[in-house]
Amino acid sequence: MTTYKNFALAHWRKLIAGVAVGVLLTGCAMTPNGRGGVLMGLDTAELFGTPISTFRLRDGTEGTLRKDPKGKYSIKLSQAFRVVPLDNAITARVARVENVGERTVVIVETQERGCAYRYEVLAFQGTDVLQWTVGNCKDRPRVELAADAKSLNIDFPNYNRLSRMIYTDSRLLNASVPVPPGVDTRAQPFADDALRATGPVIATMPGSDSGRVIPSPPAVAPAPAAKPATRTTSKNRRQVAQEAPAPARTVPGSPTTSAPAARAADSASRVPAAMSFQTEEIKPVVIDLRK
Repeated sequence: MTTYKNFALAHWRKLIAGVAVGVLLTGCAMTPNGRGGVLMGLDTAELFGTPISTFRLRDGTEGTLRKDPKGKYSIKLSQAFRVVPLDNAITARVARVENVGERTVVIVETQERGCAYRYEVLAFQGTDVLQWTVGNCKDRPRVELAADAKSLNIDFPNYNRLSRMIYTDSRLLNASVPVPPGVDTRAQPFADDALRATGPVIATMPGSDSGRVIPSPPAVAPAPAAKPATRTTSKNRRQVAQEAPAPARTVPGSPTTSAPAARAADSASRVPAAMSFQTEEIKPVVIDLRK
């Protein structure tokens, strides 16, 4: 009888130890301490919190936006212990997920005290994360992915210009650009919940220079009215002969330009120069979720 009790006690001890290990593995999280290190603690958001939404990364793993019992928001990947904290957020939601180049870019819309619209731009590649905080507190940005999926434009209205942030090749660049035709910077809201343009749909050119309206073809000018026929007299014939231009003289050895080449040169002279603008790089917060 004593042997059976000892066996049962050992079994329960192993079971409790296994549960404790499972809790430690799933319920632990490491967060930055602000001094270059990390703090190890119990992941209350994993154990007792509420998952808000999930998103899938390029490599097939999942990330989850969570809220812990104290109202703190964070993001955790399915195969990482360390989390990405959203310390100042009093609300948070995943607004946009795009695969750009080698990374998955996740834009999280948050609200902070005194700031209605704040955005966390997170670029994931495995457990390596780049994080930027952007926004003007009053507008949602318009976000457009380039046709080649190698860059992402994030546009905020800024009076009579656009404040454009360009994510490309693991960098976030900031620039001030002219407002493209058809874009109303006074539109309220400037973008919808999915960070897409509001208002009537307009035709846009493909590529990263989104928002440009394709102009309609020019109207065909009406044919001029035919002049009434006049009688040809000897006086008219002499006047026409005097007004007719003399044929162009050919100078031997001078270069000649064919009509197609002349038309091509004229068309090339009317092609507008490519738009260029100065950019400034915004440095990211770099997080390694393996450490």
